Amino acid sequence: MGCEPVRVDKWDGAAVKNALDDAAKKPMLEKYCYVENFSLIDVSLLISTLTCTIAMFALSWDYLYPSPEPKHVLTFCVISYFIMSGTQILHKSYKEKSIFLVAVQKDPVGVDHVWQVSSITCFDDQYTLRVGFTDGKPGLYREASFTKSVSSFFDDSDKLVMDQFEKSITKLHDSLATGNLSV
Repeated sequence: MGCEPVRVDKWDGAAVKNALDDAAKKPMLEKYCYVENFSLIDVSLLISTLTCTIAMFALSWDYLYPSPEPKHVLTFCVISYFIMSGTQILHKSYKEKSIFLVAVQKDPVGVDHVWQVSSITCFDDQYTLRVGFTDGKPGLYREASFTKSVSSFFDDSDKLVMDQFEKSITKLHDSLATGNLSV
């Protein structure tokens, strides 16, 4: 199976960001052989599932026991739904942030190092990629990032130039792995 270069519409900002985010995962998981950790996504899905379950329970209860009988149960469900929705927003804003990859570097000694990759795009052509590294044993956190125009990663035919993009990611990774943060 041949690997075709990623092609996106350069005027679609979301598609460009998603293509770059997906491409940023590749070297972390394939080149460095890190193991992806889905705990952030799992927590978000759990909160969403609980929120939907509360809404479905309220709907079922109201169907089985028509108004005004279920007033207390529905009040509890509405308040619970509001709390769970707020919890989801707080989790997305303060825990997930814009992290799209959490990868674990398995150490033969038994100490795991955690890598977090996140990105930000504004309403212009700038793409910011941020890589965070948590050293397993001392628990120290280091972070490095770059901001470049998305046009530096795409050629004239709107194809992602993976070599160019991977060099930037590798430079960030290596600076964090060695502790030399002069990126």
